Amino acid sequence: MRWKFSLSSSASLESWSVNNISNHCRWIGIRCNDEGSVSGIDLSGAGLVGTLDLFHFTALLNLTTFNLSGNYLNGSIPPALGNLTSLTLFDLSHNLFSGAIPPEIGRLTELRYLSFYNNLMVGEIPYQIGNLRKVRFLDLGYNYFESPDWSRFPTFPFLTHLNLYYNELTSEFPHFITTCLNLTFLDLSLNTFTGQIPESLFTNLVKLEYLNLRTNGFRGPVSPNITNLSKLKDLRLTDNLLSGNILDSVSLIPGLQILELYNNSFIGEIPPSIGLLTNLQSLELRMNKFNSSIPRELGQCNKLTYLDLSQNSLSGPLPPSLSNLGNLSDLVLSENSLTGEILPSFITSWRKLILLVIEDNEFSGRIPSEIGLLTNLEYLYLSNNSFSGSIPPEIGNIQNLETLDLSTNNFSGKIPQVINRLIGNMENNALS
Repeated sequence: MRWKFSLSSSASLESWSVNNISNHCRWIGIRCNDEGSVSGIDLSGAGLVGTLDLFHFTALLNLTTFNLSGNYLNGSIPPALGNLTSLTLFDLSHNLFSGAIPPEIGRLTELRYLSFYNNLMVGEIPYQIGNLRKVRFLDLGYNYFESPDWSRFPTFPFLTHLNLYYNELTSEFPHFITTCLNLTFLDLSLNTFTGQIPESLFTNLVKLEYLNLRTNGFRGPVSPNITNLSKLKDLRLTDNLLSGNILDSVSLIPGLQILELYNNSFIGEIPPSIGLLTNLQSLELRMNKFNSSIPRELGQCNKLTYLDLSQNSLSGPLPPSLSNLGNLSDLVLSENSLTGEILPSFITSWRKLILLVIEDNEFSGRIPSEIGLLTNLEYLYLSNNSFSGSIPPEIGNIQNLETLDLSTNNFSGKIPQVINRLIGNMENNALS
């Protein structure tokens, strides 16, 4: 009750009353054990504003679950937290906590689930977290944590989920991670890690389903033993300094649904084996050095909704098999050396497109009148090609367009009247 009165907003705690103390087990968010002692507190999303300064940790020694996620709590986390030695779940995610993680966290040796995700916390991650040998879910993402001496961290034999996303972590890849053999989810993205991705990641962490290392300073080639990660569904290596030929290897991971490799220095061709990735929903290869044609086998990846091959050195025509990609919502092929015509069969198949960007290539021929069938299209960029003939008036059927760029082509004839109506729609869309 003292803690409730310290909060500047606690309307959701109306049932917490000094006149109702004997019924505390029925208060909102409270769970009791058979002896009537408080064993669980779940006030997630309760609109609480305030701090934990007056929370009486030492009076709740039987607490096993403590969930305050999704509130507006601030201030630091009191060291008295270390008294809750029976805790198995502790979740302070999505709040405004600041300060460091108290080293007393290491006393919570029964923890299975720990999350400080999305706060304003700072300082080194305390090595005492290494005492949490039973932890399965550890999420410290989206804070301002700095690197500790990673060598003081042991293996976590039961850990399946590790998220260190969006902090201020530096150093090379933390070795202890490659000894956590049960990991299925690993996110180190948006930090400043450097050096090579260790071979032991690919030989040890064979249960990984999600691997996100994007926006760091990892460099060098990626081991061909990445094929050992046969359970991967989501691989994101975007925005690093990685090089070498990777696609021959990752094309042999059949369960991949998301593959993001953009803004690296990967080389080589897009191999025919890419067609084996029939579960792919998103393929992003832009800003690399791939230098082949687009293989017809890519058309076998008919679950794709997002395809971005831009800013490479791709050449040749679009294979007719791309008309199989009927689920595409975003197609970006700009800044390559692609040639040939845009076949009507492409347009009639790509009815779900919202974004079509094929500027800065060497496409030629007429724009098919079927372009008017793309009624979901919001962005259409065809500039800097060699399209010819007249602009089809059917383009006026695309009522949702927000951006249209047809510049620097070889069009002839009059600009269709419908373009004026499109411009009016675009202005209205921008205002709304």
